[in-house]
Amino acid sequence: MTGDTGIKAFAAVLGGLGSPQTGDIVTAISQVDGVRVWTPSLTFDQFRADVNLAVRLFPARRVVLVGHSFGAQRVLEVCNGVLFYGIRVDYLALIDPVAYDPFWSRTLAYPQENAAPKICDIFRAANSFPVLPAAISGGPVPIVVAGTGHNSLCHSKAVITAIVDRVIRRCALTSMCMTPTVTGV
Repeated sequence: MTGDTGIKAFAAVLGGLGSPQTGDIVTAISQVDGVRVWTPSLTFDQFRADVNLAVRLFPARRVVLVGHSFGAQRVLEVCNGVLFYGIRVDYLALIDPVAYDPFWSRTLAYPQENAAPKICDIFRAANSFPVLPAAISGGPVPIVVAGTGHNSLCHSKAVITAIVDRVIRRCALTSMCMTPTVTGV
């Protein structure tokens, strides 16, 4: 990995109970020039450790994290973890985040100011049944996407387009729009 030239960003994508949920997003981000996409087939704890290692291998590059369902909780945790190495996440996309803990609290804490990502989008399904989406305390206002459910939100063309647009703008070092354009909201 350290021999790669032309890589401007490292993107890690984590699905909830399975990576196939985020396959369309991985495919779309993979087509952006200069972006190395990594998606694990490992446990959530291994994901956290591997992302910490990977972002250290790309110290001068931008970091993009995308998480769906339980995976959103893990990418929030990674925001704090990579800060330990002096790295701040450039773009964070949380797709219908669900909190998992022994007490099933449904609130996730947004990273503290110094660990907060530079840009964050939270996408919510219009109908999240059968899961109970988590509230994100201190984060941006979620974007609710009409006509979507918890598992179909990752496959929404509007969500994928908004995420890829952010990645392209972030990786191309151009100015970022303040709010992604999501149709069908």
